[in-house]
This record gives sequence, structure tokens and C-alpha cells, in this order.
Amino acid sequence: MEPLKVLHIIGGGEFGGAERHILNLCGALDTKAVEITVCCLFNEPFAKIAARAGIRCLVLPMRHKADFSVAGKLAALIRNNGFDLVHTHGVRANLLGRLAARQAGKRKVITTVHSFLEMDYPGFFYRLGNSLVERLTRSLTDHFITVSKGLKDKLVSQGVPEDKITVIYNGIVLEEFNPVRNAANTRRKYGLDASAPLVGVVARLHPVKGHRFFLEAAREVLQQRPDVRFLVIGDGPLRPSLEELAAQLGIAGQVIFTGFVEDIPALMSELDLLVISSLWEGFGLTAVEAMALGVPVVSSEAGGLPEVVRHGETGLLVPPANVTALARGIIWMLDHPEAVAEMTKRASVAVLENFTAAVMARRTEELYRRLAGWRRP
Repeated sequence: MEPLKVLHIIGGGEFGGAERHILNLCGALDTKAVEITVCCLFNEPFAKIAARAGIRCLVLPMRHKADFSVAGKLAALIRNNGFDLVHTHGVRANLLGRLAARQAGKRKVITTVHSFLEMDYPGFFYRLGNSLVERLTRSLTDHFITVSKGLKDKLVSQGVPEDKITVIYNGIVLEEFNPVRNAANTRRKYGLDASAPLVGVVARLHPVKGHRFFLEAAREVLQQRPDVRFLVIGDGPLRPSLEELAAQLGIAGQVIFTGFVEDIPALMSELDLLVISSLWEGFGLTAVEAMALGVPVVSSEAGGLPEVVRHGETGLLVPPANVTALARGIIWMLDHPEAVAEMTKRASVAVLENFTAAVMARRTEELYRRLAGWRRP
């Protein structure tokens, strides 16, 4: 029997959680059962990354943000290649993919909801426009995948029937999270004392990631633990203002902004503690990655994060935007190594059971087969 043919549509103008999700999914799916093609709406960077990973990928570039002509090109692509399902990711891809599937003869459409629009797009008019487009075309999606129960609840509250939503957690490729640790090199690179505890945050420098609260908590931690050093791993437009804030707080000498880091697992593995200070997360993939590496996690209790980090069992949860609670959580984790060691053991088991690419791929294939009315021979 021929494999199911599925077209994934995504903007691809950045390399974030949705793009990593597709990479991991494609790598774990059984190619004899599911044949994936990825279509990007922007030339780079994701199209090149996907091609290097051996994924069949093509680009139908949008000339501007309202370039609806791409929908006709997508419809022709769907018809000419006989795709059974269309799977969309992100506002533009959702709109164009839904319209194209209709033009192509009502191919079934799956939409994965990776995040909460209102948090991803802080500008009022931009957010309003995207939300309006999403709600007007949402009925053209046959089934939704959400990466957390929190996102499912949000869709239900907006009128999407519960039986049209399946929760499938993001999964990681475990082999990528077993780097050779080299703490001496890491500390030497950043000019750190060999015994200094390293506390880090790994995220793009965006308001929703709550870096301001991380820095303010760092100041409180340093009042009790002056030996601790802090790494801000990642880059983005907020970097100058965050560096200025660190200086204003008097902690610039204890905080290192690494900028863009290509090998995140290698650097993350050297941390003594990972902090997630986000105001919202659709899921919490960074937490999963840290747990797989055996790095303890203190996380804000926001969005889908409590589904990943179980308070007191696999990490600590604190209220979002609460600087004092975050600082206390960091200090507690640094001061209780035996309890933390037990947490990291339980966290590793949780990753194996719930958050691997293999589990994600199996559940996704089951959904594909059900929607397409296709059964394995």
C-alpha cells in the first residue's frame, strides 16, 4: 500500500519551536507509512535547514504579508501531487493552507496550535488582525492538534468542539541530548570560576519570555549567594535593553549574555539549574530538553509548563512575574542537591514516557490514519 502523503505548510521565516517540531516529527515518522513534504512561505532559514536534514522541502514565497496568490499555487501543488492531508502551522500558513485545500477539492486540513496568539504578537493591531483571520477561517480546519492541554482548553473556550482537538505533546530526539560535558571549557570561555554555580535561561529575547523577571530575581539571589553566575542564552531585539537593566541592577558583572548559540544542548548541559521565566508557553520544549540532560528546572507556572514540570516531583514551579518566588526557588534548588538529584531522576523518566519524538510521531500517525480513513496493511 502507498504511504499517506501529507503536506506540511509553515512560514519558515525563523527557526523556532514550530520548525523544530516539524524536524523532529519528520525524523521519527515511519516513511513507509507517511510521506511528508514541507512547503515554506519564506526562503529561509527553515527551508535550508529542512533540506539539510533530508526532508523534501520546497518554497512558495509570499511577496508580501497579504499575498493571497500563494493559495492558488498551493492548491495546484496539492492537486498535482495527490496529497491526502494538509497540515498547517502558524497564522499565515493556516489561512493559505485552508483556502488552498478547499480550492484543491476539500483535502482534509489539520492545524497544529503551538502557542497563544495574544502572547506571541504583543502589538495590539497586529494581534487583532491575526486573531480575526484565524477565527474567520478556523472552520476550514477539520481537526486541531494542540501541544498542551492548556491550549486545548483555550480553543474550547473559543468555540472549537472538544472532539475536533487532540493533544499531542512535543517530543525531542533523545540522541541529540547526550552531549559530552566539558564544564572547564565552558567556564574558561566565559571567564568563570570553576566552582561557580551556573544558572541559565535559554530563550529568544522576547517580552513573553520574562527575562526582566529573571534578572531581577538574579539580583535577589546574589544577595544570599554571591558565588552564583547567570547565563542569558539566546539573542533578540531586547538584548540592549536587558544588558542595560543588568547594569542598572548592579549585576552586570555576574550576568553573561551569550548571544546566539548553535549547540544549545552542549551549553545547557553545563548549567547547574535552568530557569524558565516565561509569562506564557504553549508547551515548554526547553524544559523537556533540560530534563533530558539531567539539568534541574525552576519554571514559571504559565501556559503548558505545568504539564511538563510537575511541582516538587520533576522540578519547581513558581507564579509567573513573581520575582521573589523565583529567587527563592533558585536558592532552594541550589541549596538542596540531594532532593534535586531525585527530581532529575524522575524528570528523565517523564521525558522517556511522554516527551520523545517517537511518542509524538506514533500519536500523529494514528491521527493521520484516522482522519484519512487509512489503515496499516
